[in-house]
Amino acid sequence: MTKYTIEQFVEDFEDAQTPDAKQSVLLTLLDSDVDVVEHKELLKEYKEQIQDLKDQLDIEGDAVINIEIEQGFVKLYTCTKSVGNYTEGSNYYVKIDDVRSKYTESFEGDVPQPIKDYFDGIKPLIWVVNDNGIGTLKHKRLVTDFDFSEHFSNF
Repeated sequence: MTKYTIEQFVEDFEDAQTPDAKQSVLLTLLDSDVDVVEHKELLKEYKEQIQDLKDQLDIEGDAVINIEIEQGFVKLYTCTKSVGNYTEGSNYYVKIDDVRSKYTESFEGDVPQPIKDYFDGIKPLIWVVNDNGIGTLKHKRLVTDFDFSEHFSNF
């Protein structure tokens, strides 16, 4: 087995495309025999790069959410029963992505019954926008841990 080197780390870090991938490369380095104290400044710089990349992705995500709001791709819903970070009586922007319809529309002509049955089991993707007020970035969170219809209603 080849020994992990700082040169390999630098190459892997530069090739990694996402903050999570870069973080994983950093953890691989920490688990290796490379003397990280000797490369403290480099690691500090790469850690800052990861944070900068995360911040940039958050800013871009906020911009996409704002465009979706402006173009009417998201609707306002009221939380009717508190769940998780969502408070009863508060309003939230929600994007419902009807994946089933998109798949069905992609078929030209008759859809075979087994595929129709499969499509019928596909639930919509529901994204709730978290907005902490003026001057903060909005984030979308995919609802997977509760029944949306039991906790939200159209505004």
